[in-house]
Amino acid sequence: MSVPPKPVSISFVVAQAFLPVRFANVLYSFRTIMITSTEAIILKSTKYRDSAKLLTAYTEAFGRCSLIANGARSAKNKYGTALEPMSCSSLTFYKKQNKDLHTLSGAEASVRLRNISESFERMTTGLAMCEIIYASQIHEEQNTDVYQLLKSCLLALNTIEDGAESSLLVWFQIRYASVLGFALNPSICAASGESVLVQYLPEAESSPHSEKEYIVSLADGAPFSEVYARINTGFRMRSATLHALQTLYATSLENVGQYRLTAQQISQLDDFFALYYQFHLERSLADKTRRFMQSVAAAG
Repeated sequence: MSVPPKPVSISFVVAQAFLPVRFANVLYSFRTIMITSTEAIILKSTKYRDSAKLLTAYTEAFGRCSLIANGARSAKNKYGTALEPMSCSSLTFYKKQNKDLHTLSGAEASVRLRNISESFERMTTGLAMCEIIYASQIHEEQNTDVYQLLKSCLLALNTIEDGAESSLLVWFQIRYASVLGFALNPSICAASGESVLVQYLPEAESSPHSEKEYIVSLADGAPFSEVYARINTGFRMRSATLHALQTLYATSLENVGQYRLTAQQISQLDDFFALYYQFHLERSLADKTRRFMQSVAAAG
């Protein structure tokens, strides 16, 4: 059975037949490069050569993209703050077929997030979100749900009340796991499917050694009831921490700022999500920001 020939551009055939080789090559290069514009969130920015920046952006149209911004560090920088990490920007770039690095031609901040940069806690929380996306998304695989989740969480972070930043990071990780296809079920027994609702006891915070612990399955993000906990393994989570996880799981983004986590809950949930994502993605996510936050919390 013969295979039909691949269609060839008539203009390219004409160019090959009648134009000098160098002009035909130029025409071919134009056919493999397109100028495109898309909304994006800057995940990472690093210095490159004398005046350029290498960027990783999560774009609405193409997913995670790598870009080079020539002149971004020069005195005549035309991009302003549009290329800073966590910036929500409109990007225009030359997208090359079968290439991993594209050339930026224009950028403009589409949403102003001034409050994030004015707070250490907000900065580290936003960077942690971006780092999770950077480490878990593959090159140029579009997922508008990922883009919308990250953008909505950065917008919420910009206006969230002081002290609720960690709650937002936990909320983000809960929702992001769902987008990736391994949603948590923190109120359902991993073995029986029965309800496991933890009551918050304030006195447990002052005596953690006497507090009840639950075994949480890393496969399902669900706790085992007391009967099944005896014959199953998983992450050991204090009842106050599981109660916080259940609360944030059921909370809307608009209301997440009303909830505060203790230092012990933050530390334990950080460890849980690191293991939970590692279990499902089969690799450890880069967690420089998370470890930095933990060291600062310990020092304080």
